[in-house]
Amino acid sequence: MSPGDAAAEDAELQGVTWALTIEAPDALRPVLERYLDLARYQRADRKEGITRGELMRLLSAAPAQVRQLLETEGYFGAKARTELPQDSGAPSAGTQAATAPPATAATPPATTTAAPVIQVRLWVDPGPRTTVGGLRLDVHGELATAAAAGDGPARALIEQLRRQWALPNGQPFTREGWDDAKTAVLTLLRTEGYPAASWAHSAAQVDAQAHQAKLQLDVASGPLFRFGSFSFEGLSQVRLDAVLALRNVATGEPLREQALLNYQDRLVKTGLFDTVAVTYDPDPELAQATPILVRVRERSLQQATTGVGISDLSGPRVTLEHLHQRPFDLGWQAKTKLQLGRDARSLSLDLTSHPQPGPYRNLVAGSLSETEASGLRVISERLRLGRTQDTERIERTYYVELQRAFTRDLATNLVTDDTSAASVNYQWVWRRFDHPVLPTQGWGISADGAVGHSFATEQRSGWFSRGNARLTAYWTPGENWYGQTRMELGEVFSRNSVAVPYTLLFRAGGDDSVRGYGYQSLGPTDATGSAVGGRVLATGSLELARPFSLKHPAWWGAVFADAGNAATGWNTWSAAWGYGAGVRWRSPVGALRVDLAWGQQLRRLRLHFTVGITL
Repeated sequence: MSPGDAAAEDAELQGVTWALTIEAPDALRPVLERYLDLARYQRADRKEGITRGELMRLLSAAPAQVRQLLETEGYFGAKARTELPQDSGAPSAGTQAATAPPATAATPPATTTAAPVIQVRLWVDPGPRTTVGGLRLDVHGELATAAAAGDGPARALIEQLRRQWALPNGQPFTREGWDDAKTAVLTLLRTEGYPAASWAHSAAQVDAQAHQAKLQLDVASGPLFRFGSFSFEGLSQVRLDAVLALRNVATGEPLREQALLNYQDRLVKTGLFDTVAVTYDPDPELAQATPILVRVRERSLQQATTGVGISDLSGPRVTLEHLHQRPFDLGWQAKTKLQLGRDARSLSLDLTSHPQPGPYRNLVAGSLSETEASGLRVISERLRLGRTQDTERIERTYYVELQRAFTRDLATNLVTDDTSAASVNYQWVWRRFDHPVLPTQGWGISADGAVGHSFATEQRSGWFSRGNARLTAYWTPGENWYGQTRMELGEVFSRNSVAVPYTLLFRAGGDDSVRGYGYQSLGPTDATGSAVGGRVLATGSLELARPFSLKHPAWWGAVFADAGNAATGWNTWSAAWGYGAGVRWRSPVGALRVDLAWGQQLRRLRLHFTVGITL
């Protein structure tokens, strides 16, 4: 071998470096930069090395790869060519179209010095994009038979399949869109009771000259599955009749996925289980009476938890909780909670029965609390007896309540009120949010009403009624903008001379009411400046938020305006305003909100913070 040949071989084996420029439409460039071998090898670890000959092979293969990649995006007539500068030590790969002719490698210069960076340019002409130019979607099997026999739900489901097909005429035809559209058809069938559905035939005939794709699809529905018997694994402390009471379907009904999810959700919401899984075997042989298997893992018989925190209501606080899943071997759940805070202290015991038909849960609750706010120390005693019903979107609670409110002026240490009441109450909550913990769309309403009789030691006793309603809405006014609206109205109906317990009257202010003011600091006061409850309440809030950066979508900045107040009557009501800005962290357990608000009446700033959503 001559010295010149040896030098040429050394140069051929020496690793080369190149810079790639892709001349293509902006929408297609990311696909090419990510998947094209010429681009991927450029990003590879330089220690692996690549010879000049290997680079030429990549250049030769690039046009064909471009065509394959762009076909997935709906471009079936793409053309591409690669170019090298004439002084790069390698010849140009030339113009390439559907396929690229083999590249001819020139003899590199005989040198042992480091090779310069080679400038490589890739030109791409995608041509017109192929669109859907025809669609035929046929259904076979039991679903088609039922529809032909006049079954309304079957006909509606077939119409829904065709109406919701994700690649209609005129839509760009892409491989991802094609796969997603077919998956969506099977998903809809399976959620509506046809879990054995499959594609009997699917084809996309592409006319590259006309730039159109004709779609032909035949789906085999399989049999309609129906609910059969329910069996349970993992039950020990919870009785079988309790979990059966939550069942929201009857034997023989179509086995729809949403019904299973609703049942699973009901089991989870009882608080009796750590995990719940509702499953079945999609065996067509069992379609007429499909067995349902429910696997649960019960919570520990007893649980104790502690917590620390801080809030507008109580200042710093410590919380101790104890939960017993079946005290005294009864079908009840007992929850004891002790909270010790700077401005609020409470002890409560809640007894809730395991689920009963309806599904309902009976409840017995008692509490004792002491709160200091707006110049008053309020001691409240409550005893409640009733039942509650939770469905997928609505919560209802009916109960009778005995309560006593004892208030003392902190400045004078004088008793200002000592009133008891017996009442019949109804609470109703309706939610429709896109996420139970971190909503961005939807709305919810909570309302409660009461009719009762008060028993006062100082003032006149008598009949009264009370109503309160709250609306919370989440909406998106624009891309990456999020809005929240909150409104609340309340009123106590009675003669002015009739005493009503302080805990049933209204106050405003705080992080969940009117920010910029202390908790329950807004409302009527007596001659000494101590708070007295208002008989009417109206508050409202408007907030806009936006992520600080799309790279960190969990952190938001927000601005807001709140207004509201409590008063002795609507003729004396006037709004107190609060404005401010804050930070939101959308954590997995709920949104952490930190707000700095200006109270217009007080003319000073106040810091507020809270976790979670309130309805």
